[in-house]
Amino acid sequence: MKTKLWKIGGFSGWGWVMILLVLLNFVQLPALFLKHGPLWQLIGWSVLYVVGFVLTAVIGFWAWRHFRPRPWQRLTRKDWWLMVRAYGFILLVEALLGLVNNLLYHETSTANNQAISQIMGRSSLTMIMLSVTAVLASPVVEELTFRGVLLDGCFSQNSFWLPIMISGAAFSIPHMSDNPVSWVIYAVMGGTFAYVYRKTDKLQSTVILHAFNNLVAVGLMFLSLK
Repeated sequence: MKTKLWKIGGFSGWGWVMILLVLLNFVQLPALFLKHGPLWQLIGWSVLYVVGFVLTAVIGFWAWRHFRPRPWQRLTRKDWWLMVRAYGFILLVEALLGLVNNLLYHETSTANNQAISQIMGRSSLTMIMLSVTAVLASPVVEELTFRGVLLDGCFSQNSFWLPIMISGAAFSIPHMSDNPVSWVIYAVMGGTFAYVYRKTDKLQSTVILHAFNNLVAVGLMFLSLK
């Protein structure tokens, strides 16, 4: 059965971006209740946490496919090389802006990473659930939202730099930045993901890149908790 395409831009595209943004915030809530309680309650919150991510990913994929359906394409060597260079660029920007953030605001880590680290330290279950979703679930949901639906649902394929900048800015909003430097760090990261997606035209490229970035970040958080 052929998928009925939705009109790019206007209420359809931006409306779905807003819906997914709301869902992105709601799916995080069960993690706040994983600290104490009877076993059945902890299991219930854990299941609700995972199910929330799965449903959000399914909804995001369904919406994205209505804007620009396409057959699956394997990543090429050129795609992988672009992803490597993009990650190197992200590391460079994070290192430089991290120094600025430390000098101006005396922060050794972004407020978002500090908040996640504090939540992870509440209990072993919280640490496990947040680590797993940060690497396996959040990249899928966020890339479907900020790259898939936003770029393909709100902008034509002829538009390049404007959607990349807007994607970066939108990506930074839910990352709880407490100063302009921290906000720019996430905006550049999101913009870099958008650039990679525009160049490869394969969403799995940014999902993999995003997941690897989060894997490294989670690993560093584990070291800081010891």
